[in-house]
Amino acid sequence: MKYQTKNSVWKYVALLSILVAVGFALLWRLDPTTNSELISENPYPLVDPARSVIAQENYIINLTPLREELRTMIAEGGASSTTLYFEFLNTGSNISINPGLKVWPASLAKLPLALSVVKKIERGTWSYDMKLVLEEDDRDTRSGTLGSHAMGTAFTVERLLEEMLVHSDNTAYLTLLKNVDMNDFDPLVDESGLEELADKTGKTDAKEYSRLYRILYTSSFLKRENSSRVLEWLSETDFDRYLASGLDRSVRFANKWGANENDHVFHDSGIVYVPDRPYILTVMIQGDSSPDEEERAQALMKKISKTVYTYITTYTK
Repeated sequence: MKYQTKNSVWKYVALLSILVAVGFALLWRLDPTTNSELISENPYPLVDPARSVIAQENYIINLTPLREELRTMIAEGGASSTTLYFEFLNTGSNISINPGLKVWPASLAKLPLALSVVKKIERGTWSYDMKLVLEEDDRDTRSGTLGSHAMGTAFTVERLLEEMLVHSDNTAYLTLLKNVDMNDFDPLVDESGLEELADKTGKTDAKEYSRLYRILYTSSFLKRENSSRVLEWLSETDFDRYLASGLDRSVRFANKWGANENDHVFHDSGIVYVPDRPYILTVMIQGDSSPDEEERAQALMKKISKTVYTYITTYTK
């Protein structure tokens, strides 16, 4: 009986070893970043490795019908006041309308600040749990809730970043902005090639602004965990107007919106995570001071967003 028990144990150990070995072998074969054998067996070593996991039908390059439809739509809505950029992330195919139109970014300015702050954290000069104190000139209750707190309240940098991106909190923005140096923006501009992000007056356009999302999606500026954290915050916004209103509720949208009635600007920009077919869409509108300018901006953005979403989700070669 003892012999049988011992023999059974050895059989169990042997079987377990085989399963573990097979498991590691499968993981090894599925990870092209560490599998030199798989790379050497790849019959297409000069082609993007992502082609091994993304089906051919999800590589869309023909945007001509969509481009013409958007041009007509924007022309009817006031072409001189709208700048649009669309990019299909799998292929880089894009549509740019009025890239020369520069507009005041309003709350869209919060995203480059967030990226610059997170870069400071990565470099060790700041940390997510470092605290900044709310001062009187930081208070702005027009957007967000942090401005309702008592002066002297300390918030962690992580809390300020989250409130600024999720709820577009103005107080969080002003608190962070006051505590950074203008040189803290240099890495974002220099390392990402974003010299044209803003002109001398601080205005931007849809094409240049969209590049912020590309560097987040590819994690080419921040580490993957931090790019993911920023995109998670952007996808948690409860703002369901503008471009979000033209999307299916089930699709994830990591976006930053901005609006300023005094400057008459209405914007929305982000990544629409259609399964296997993600894309960037940015629309910026300069209003005309009319009473219904935001209503018309909302209607145009909804129509644009729905048109793009329908094209991408139904496209077949």
